Amino acid sequence: MKRLILPVLVFVALHPIPGHAQETNSMAEAEKPQVSEEAWKILTRMSEYISGKDGFTIVAEMGHQVLQKNGQWLESGSRITAALRRPSHANVRFEPRDSEGVTVILDGETISVSSVIEGTFVYDITRQTGDIDTSFDYLTEMLGTNDQLRNFFSIRLTDTLRSLVKSGYAVGEATIDGVLCDNLALRSETEDVQIWISKGSNPAPRRMIVTRRTIEGEPQFWAQFLAWNFSPDFSDSMFTFSPPEDAERLDFLSQ
Repeated sequence: MKRLILPVLVFVALHPIPGHAQETNSMAEAEKPQVSEEAWKILTRMSEYISGKDGFTIVAEMGHQVLQKNGQWLESGSRITAALRRPSHANVRFEPRDSEGVTVILDGETISVSSVIEGTFVYDITRQTGDIDTSFDYLTEMLGTNDQLRNFFSIRLTDTLRSLVKSGYAVGEATIDGVLCDNLALRSETEDVQIWISKGSNPAPRRMIVTRRTIEGEPQFWAQFLAWNFSPDFSDSMFTFSPPEDAERLDFLSQ
């Protein structure tokens, strides 16, 4: 049973969407205005600031809201705690509200995924050299996962935003958890995004809402960024995977 549970658990942790949602092509694609100069300036300042850091830690709460077939909205959620030391090291912990947590560790040479299921520490580890972007690309390909916050881990964040964002403008200023932010309204080809970015010397996102326009019911994803630390004090042990002696290894990353 554990051979089936862990891959499913990883999927739920990275992409927790409750209920049923089906793609629909019923929405006609309207012409979109260009991204305003002010919005691009705020976005670029944020992306270059985050992707230019050698390392950081982040804590965020995330949730998905999906319309059920009976017309009722349900939400599932999780917490993510991540430490990144560029170019190749990461320790990411996903903790869904309704299932066991999953930890992913990247050390530049391997990827490990672990959890505790039914009282047993279970894990898999595979050789995967490369930077953080390459390793998360591998996880997405092997497990079919797609974490909404993954782009913030990438050194390619600026290029990604320029390819995805088709229109947008600055709504104005707003305060999130006592932090004054710029509030932006953005659109890609398939999603509406509202994001609040801190003003001042640390232009990091504080809140984000994503609405998937091309999926029936237009489900939403949200993230509340609780803490950013751009001057972390890392130890090598944080990026070293050492399973306990009684751990059970499950071969699914290589398969």
